[in-house]
Amino acid sequence: MRKPIRTTTLFLSMSLCGRILLGLSAATAATFALAPVTLAAPKASKSIAVRIEGPNADDIREDILSIVPETLGVVEPDAFSKALKSAGQTKPVGDTLVSKAQRKKAIDRIRKAGKAAKAEGVIYGVSRTNKKKKKEVHLVYVDENAGDLAVDSAVPLSGSRDDRKKALEELLGPTLAQLAPPPAADDDDKVKGEGEGEEGAGDEEKGEGGDEKDEGDSGTGDKGGKRKKNEIGSALFSVELGVELVGRWFDYSDPRTQNLRPYSIFGQPAISVSGELYPLASTNIAVLKGLGITAGYAQALGLNSAVGGGDPISTTYQRINLGLRERLSLGEKSVLGISAGLRFLTFEIDAPADLARTVPNVSYTLFRAGLDGRFPVGPVALGLGAEYILPLSSGPVYERFTGASVQGIGALAGVMIPVATGIEARLLVEYARFFSSFQPEQGDPYIAGGAIDQYLGLRLAGAYVY
Repeated sequence: MRKPIRTTTLFLSMSLCGRILLGLSAATAATFALAPVTLAAPKASKSIAVRIEGPNADDIREDILSIVPETLGVVEPDAFSKALKSAGQTKPVGDTLVSKAQRKKAIDRIRKAGKAAKAEGVIYGVSRTNKKKKKEVHLVYVDENAGDLAVDSAVPLSGSRDDRKKALEELLGPTLAQLAPPPAADDDDKVKGEGEGEEGAGDEEKGEGGDEKDEGDSGTGDKGGKRKKNEIGSALFSVELGVELVGRWFDYSDPRTQNLRPYSIFGQPAISVSGELYPLASTNIAVLKGLGITAGYAQALGLNSAVGGGDPISTTYQRINLGLRERLSLGEKSVLGISAGLRFLTFEIDAPADLARTVPNVSYTLFRAGLDGRFPVGPVALGLGAEYILPLSSGPVYERFTGASVQGIGALAGVMIPVATGIEARLLVEYARFFSSFQPEQGDPYIAGGAIDQYLGLRLAGAYVY
């Protein structure tokens, strides 16, 4: 009779580990033809200043900047702060901004600061809790003209971030649209309409203008084609830390000798950590801005195994992942990932010599390639993924058999729940299955038709996305 290996957990393992999604991306090349053209004089650029006080001010400002037209500049926050102090507003405006009877001096100082900062107007807001105990941001738009304000209203903060952006668009959009200069493409159309050059030359001039716009967009990361902070589709980096319950099941198919032991374990605690870095996320280079580096490490501590009533045997389980991932946006929130890279997976039982010849120790070096996707469903997002796994080396258990051939597949599914700006909770299930076949010969000490090696991880994690 084959005795299965029994596993015990001496204590709750706390281990650094990492799950790293790996990625490959295709490279593209573009050729730009430049030709001399005669252009009409460009329109004067216009800028606004945006300042928010109170809780979550930075996030609210980011949401406002995301709806500012590309042709409208934004004054640097430090420059406007200095102008505001010079105008005499050294303290936060606070709830005074809401009171029409008390805010005249503050509005005059904001107007003066806007002129000093060479801004066409100032969007000024105060994040607060109103008399009805509801959170809101009260916004005004102050330009150089005294009198009634073009914008003087509050936007609720109780809904989702998408709801807030929609409300900001409805409140500020008409004013910003009137203020913003027309896009540069209008000048190209005018040049073409006047017949001052051939069609090819006009196209070349338009491409040159597009390059200049892209260069400007990558400067501050505030609007247009610039990167949006704390969103998974344009993040510069993300880090995940979680608690994981891992399991492994190994068994032989059609075993013929008595020295082949199955193995099973489930519920071994571990800690997982993983991360992704997209170095060029703030650029507008179509392929490279979505190319990310992923890396991580995982190891379970305190894992022990035993055969029958024998003494516990120290056991090692660890994962190392390295690779690349190409991130592609599908719509406003959905993201597709194309990945490839290496995984090093080790599961070794430190058994004495007589037992070591029968336990299913593995030391996989794996090439992985796959697809993963993230899709919003109401306030949460669903994650799905699948991959093909090719073992480059497999370890001791397979070396015992003649003609061993091993392949694998993997799958991932999970739910991501937003908690705060840039922070989300994740519940993930990850599965890997290796299936092998052997070609035993008469007289071999180990004879079986093949083996199945399965791994399952249930992970509850928190993640920060920047």
